[in-house]
Amino acid sequence: MWYKVLEVAKYIISRCSELRNPVSNLKLQKMLYFIWIEFYKHTGRTLFLDDICAWQLGPVVPIVYYEFCQYAGQPIFAFYLTEINEKDKHILDDIINKFIDVPAYELVQRTHRIGTAWYEVYKNGAGNRKVIPYSLIKKRNA
Repeated sequence: MWYKVLEVAKYIISRCSELRNPVSNLKLQKMLYFIWIEFYKHTGRTLFLDDICAWQLGPVVPIVYYEFCQYAGQPIFAFYLTEINEKDKHILDDIINKFIDVPAYELVQRTHRIGTAWYEVYKNGAGNRKVIPYSLIKKRNA
């Protein structure tokens, strides 16, 4: 079972708002990427199936980016009801706690390291906005 990525994004936004540490759209994008990886490592399950693409500032899920782009670089302070089950919420909470205090620029730097899935697809801009295959994300983060 997997979730719609907007459900996951809204859960992240709500949880970070609840913890009084709201995320920007940029940080949300990086958290989605790292949370997908950590969730997969922890459960062996795919959190969502929506495309993650290689944009200039790292991995981006376009549907989420466009949903929240009106916030620009401002914190997104909001609360949403989501369809995520309680067991998965506990797993997500633990993962969110790992990243909530990491600044967005540091998460961007982590995605830009040589050998990452983003790096392999982006290729100094030649792969701008191309999909990062989940198989590559898994391979680079096993």
